[in-house]
Amino acid sequence: MTQPLEGQSRFFCSELSRRAGERSAGTASTGVVWLLLEYPHGWGRHAFEESALPAEVKQFFQDALARIRHSRLLFIKTDRGRRDARMNLFVVRCRERSPFIIRLRLERYFDVLKYDLAEVASGRDLQGGEVCDGPLFLVCTHGRRDKCCAKFGMPLYNALSEHEGERVWQSSHVGGDRFAGNLVCFPHGLFYAHATPEAGRRVAAAYRSGRVLTEGFRGRACYSHHTQAAEAFVREESGTAGVEELHFLSAHPEGADAWHVRFEERANSRVHEAHVVRRASDFRNPITCHSAEPKSVTQFHLEAHTVLPARNATEG
Repeated sequence: MTQPLEGQSRFFCSELSRRAGERSAGTASTGVVWLLLEYPHGWGRHAFEESALPAEVKQFFQDALARIRHSRLLFIKTDRGRRDARMNLFVVRCRERSPFIIRLRLERYFDVLKYDLAEVASGRDLQGGEVCDGPLFLVCTHGRRDKCCAKFGMPLYNALSEHEGERVWQSSHVGGDRFAGNLVCFPHGLFYAHATPEAGRRVAAAYRSGRVLTEGFRGRACYSHHTQAAEAFVREESGTAGVEELHFLSAHPEGADAWHVRFEERANSRVHEAHVVRRASDFRNPITCHSAEPKSVTQFHLEAHTVLPARNATEG
């Protein structure tokens, strides 16, 4: 059983999570629409709430988040030299197939008030926004939220920036401090845990080529947690790597902490059935660097994986 290092000020929750071998499948933050607002200033522990954004702008985003179902807001920034004085606002639509990123440019933050972000996020009216033709990689570096995000996020950000350039951004809290370095691949919304600089480069290269690496894979944002875990397990068992190769069919609960999840493999219409269960860990760790006492965490496990031929796709 893993216990925290002596001296609360000296342990790092991410190191404890790695040491315990904590499972990451099924832990990605959920969200279908992500609003990524460039805010190149200091971030407090609660980045948005403690920011110096005008009150009207804060209210606008709060109203937008309330209006757009399953939406999230993150601050982003970069240490690259600026070639454009305008701020970026990326509107990301995460989904299995054909997700997209729309870039809006703001001369000042008040400019956002003229946009209907729900329309942009739906893809019906881009309102002058540009469709981004490649991925964005977000690395959580929110050190004031948790020191692990700075300790493990900054080396990851620096390494990725050398290879991916302007596609890489620092981000505020993405969820799961103990999984730092946290890497998110948009527009599909793929989350990765404990990403080292070397692992991050492998993940980014695979994603650019349309593949999902299972190493450290937390799940994709558009799925519920048990479906995230099932996808990760099916990919591990079957070797299916294409980012859009699996199509979610159904998820049926089998008690309080078990699910039967089905995916179709698009290339051959085979159906993968995964029986996943959620159990408390046998280790206890602080889940953040601010935690007062160790806790157990819930983790997903694969109980069974079955592959059905295409003719049985509608059965069960």
